Amino acid sequence: MCISNETMNEIESYLVEFHQLSNNPLPMLKDCFPETSFLRMSASDIDEAPFRSLTNYNLYLLDGREHCVQLTNDLSTATAIVVAQK
Repeated sequence: MCISNETMNEIESYLVEFHQLSNNPLPMLKDCFPETSFLRMSASDIDEAPFRSLTNYNLYLLDGREHCVQLTNDLSTATAIVVAQK
């Protein structure tokens, strides 16, 4: 499943708008975007440049189509989004 640019923009808007409501935005994101898989991590756990960087979060794309999951910057191959709190 590819993740559209529009979906990424909506996710970014939700995180910017609602980041102060909770330290864990995943339940809200999963409710609003049930077709998208999310993982939560600390930004310090990832050494790669984020796909998008927000004030409180970095967003990374995961490509899980093969046996090993890897980070990608290609929305058309992304199968999940990592939300990394700064």
